[in-house]
Amino acid sequence: MPQPKPSFLQLAYGDPGLADAGLSLGVVVLLVVGALVVAVAFIRMNDALLDMGLLGTGVFLAIGARIYQARNQHHALHRLIERSLQRR
Repeated sequence: MPQPKPSFLQLAYGDPGLADAGLSLGVVVLLVVGALVVAVAFIRMNDALLDMGLLGTGVFLAIGARIYQARNQHHALHRLIERSLQRR
C-alpha cells in the first residue's frame, strides 16, 4: 500500500512519521543557515579571537548533535506509545 504524500506543513514542522525518517525541513534549514553563519564568522575572525571562534564552533556542533539525539528519542517515544495503544 503506497504511503500518502505528506503535506508541506507536515514536512516543514516535523511529522513523527517512520522511525528512520529524516529531520524536518525547518530544522535542516536552520542548521544550514547556522553553518553558513559559523563559516562566514570563522573566515572573518582575526587571530586574537580564534580561540573563541573554535569554542563557538564546538558549541554549534554540540547543539546540532543534541537536535539529532532529541529526534531519535522523540521517535522512540512515539514507537512505545503506538505499541502500548495496539496492545489495548
